[in-house]
Amino acid sequence: MNINATGCSLIDNLYSLVDFSSPGYRRWSAESGMKNGLNTGGLVFGEDLEESSGIPYNELLNQITGGKIRPEQNIGGPAVVAAIHMSQVLPRDGFSIGFYGCRGEDELGSLLEEKLKNFNMDISGYMTAEGKTPFTDVFSDPSYNNSNGERTFVNYIGAAGEIRGRDLPGTFFDADMLIFGGTALTPGLHDDLGYLLARAKAGNKITCVNTVYDFRNQKQNPSGQWPLVDSDDRFHLIDLLIADNEEAIKISGRNDKYSAAAWFEEKGVRSVIITHGSESIECCSDGHFFTEKGHFSMPVSEEAGRKMKTAPEDKADTTGCGDNFAGGVYASLASQLAGGNPSLREAVSFGAAAGGFAGLYCGGVFFEKYKGEKEEHLKPLIAAYKKQQGVEL
Repeated sequence: MNINATGCSLIDNLYSLVDFSSPGYRRWSAESGMKNGLNTGGLVFGEDLEESSGIPYNELLNQITGGKIRPEQNIGGPAVVAAIHMSQVLPRDGFSIGFYGCRGEDELGSLLEEKLKNFNMDISGYMTAEGKTPFTDVFSDPSYNNSNGERTFVNYIGAAGEIRGRDLPGTFFDADMLIFGGTALTPGLHDDLGYLLARAKAGNKITCVNTVYDFRNQKQNPSGQWPLVDSDDRFHLIDLLIADNEEAIKISGRNDKYSAAAWFEEKGVRSVIITHGSESIECCSDGHFFTEKGHFSMPVSEEAGRKMKTAPEDKADTTGCGDNFAGGVYASLASQLAGGNPSLREAVSFGAAAGGFAGLYCGGVFFEKYKGEKEEHLKPLIAAYKKQQGVEL
């Protein structure tokens, strides 16, 4: 099976142990009334933060982090992190994974490309454009929300704003399974998502979409719905949609994840997964793509949660949990398709383990010391998750 992914890819600058209750953080937060301020649990654009504060971002950064100006750097982005996870856990024989994205012609872009070469993934479709390589500063407070942890993001879109749907070469559509991840942080791809899905379905491809907080559209229309595709009659082109609770509510215009899942079903999305932090995962399937039909809920991984609460504070980090969750679901889906109709419950089980494990190391990407190391860590989490649900192994 050939799998290609496109969408958000960037460098994550990870600042762990940032105190969200500190004066330096709260001064620049939206909760304190600052326009375009730090959005706890969400994202703000760095340019907007500078404009609102009147202070260069580097000075703001020093205050926000309490002087912790040397971050750990990692690969980030809902598309590329999911693709990397698949490259680590799927057998090299029989599966080919490619990533199509855009970076700037700068030092950060070279760093990003060098890091991507560590993985069994085709990056020949990784383009360069004018502007800075996209980056996100990730501030993590593991003690926030009763030690469940939370993150705040400051994003620079940079060169990612230059890529459009028409820029994707024909080779992208040659794969069996096409993934569109976090396109809201690649505005040109996001605006062309309906067209891209239609082109994919014209070739009878499997289509998967995992969303990200759409700060651009939230800023333009705070009380309105976020657009995902350009018209309602294109929702049916999505075989699998993965979103978190807030994203699902904002796209659907509904009040909770249950009614949001029903809304997506009404629009024709074949299957939906809505995550909700440490709360239950809402699932929906029309029985066409997965064997299950109807709505059901699944828990988060208790074992991963237990491990995260007992991990050292500088290791427990929720960055990339959602992206790895999507990668786990996609990897399971690809494996199952080789044997017939896939199970959504099975796919979510692998997603829950992958997302939970991502909370046990710093950053979204786990760099293996040897092939199969990540899978070794995941196996006991998968077994514990299935036992948690009463599934016989």
